[in-house]
Amino acid sequence: MSKILLVDDDKIILKVLSKLIKEKIGVETKNVESLEELKKVLKIDNYWLSICDYHLPDAEKGEAIDILINNKIPTIVLTASYDEKLRKEILEKGVVDYLVKGIPDIMNHVISTIARALKNMKTKVLLIEDTQTDRLIMRSILENMLFKVFEAENGLEALGILDKHPEVRLIILDYYLPEEDTLELIYSIRKKFKKNEVGIIVVSGIIEMHLIPILLKAGANDFLRKPFSKEEFMVRINNTMEMLDLIKDLEFYAFRDPLTGLYNRRYFFENASILWKYAMRNQTNLACIIIDVDDFKKINDIYGHEVGDEVLKDLAKQLKKFFERESDIVARIGGEEFALIVAYESEKALLAHLERLRNNIENNVLKILEGEKEIRIKYTISAGVELELKDSLKEMLTSADKKLYNSKTKGKNCITY
Repeated sequence: MSKILLVDDDKIILKVLSKLIKEKIGVETKNVESLEELKKVLKIDNYWLSICDYHLPDAEKGEAIDILINNKIPTIVLTASYDEKLRKEILEKGVVDYLVKGIPDIMNHVISTIARALKNMKTKVLLIEDTQTDRLIMRSILENMLFKVFEAENGLEALGILDKHPEVRLIILDYYLPEEDTLELIYSIRKKFKKNEVGIIVVSGIIEMHLIPILLKAGANDFLRKPFSKEEFMVRINNTMEMLDLIKDLEFYAFRDPLTGLYNRRYFFENASILWKYAMRNQTNLACIIIDVDDFKKINDIYGHEVGDEVLKDLAKQLKKFFERESDIVARIGGEEFALIVAYESEKALLAHLERLRNNIENNVLKILEGEKEIRIKYTISAGVELELKDSLKEMLTSADKKLYNSKTKGKNCITY
């Protein structure tokens, strides 16, 4: 990914923002303090986004923003003060967004805005509007916000786009479409996509007040009355996207371990039993594997719990790499213990695969940065594997757990099956 360009004559803001962007977004920055310096760096490198102060010592009227926009670099503007004339001027330039420096917790607001812009670049929006002028206005704003935009003039065309692009996450829908029943169109969309999967914002200039709650009950996420300001349109869209992301995160963490990103104990026991029942019905091979980090308490005692967490995250990454099939269930079921349910064809091939995993971890040096200091850690795992399809999932887990214990008593860093 290209760097983020920071343009500001305040050295403290540059330093703090640069550090936060690297830590929280994982992107390098290039910092410049003047219009003259900006012109030079634009000739050297490419940037996917810029954060630019409106006022620079050698560019007091937003000239730096104009140069960035002319170079097709999406720009978020920072301004020291707010007034209606300046707000309108900034928005008319076609920026991603603008923020006032004096608002509380401004740095985290900037980070959130950057993160939103990054998500928008990967997000598809469907604009359903039969009036060309309105469609062009809304499309322009959406593209300034970095969305990938599809257009439709009627419901039939819109449903065709959704069939072809089911990854669309937001729909802007004009209420009055020629020969269309908007409620029926919303119902049709909701048959395919839940309210928390695809957002629908209905826009209309002439609508009776009592119809708005009917639209919301039918499945719209929000309603926006025409004519609207560019900023209101942007805010409503961002709010809808943030709500969709929040619901997605809540659903994700309902079944995921927040540290490793693997499935959690609840998901494992609910879904492993489904695989076990399928295997019993069809008499297919199913393995239950329990893996444990050797001497994990010692790692925590010597290096601290943060380093211990990095070890667990590293093991999770290795497990995801080695067991990446959709049917594989890999979960952290507690502490340093991980459980897997995997279907297999060849017992020999599965055990060889597990041995490669064990060997890969044994020979890996995990490098962890703590401030200016680099910690290098080697760790090992032990595993217990039950290859026989037993009368219950619980019986398979108990057997795998006993075999894990045998691996520990044999000296650790081994697999018992």
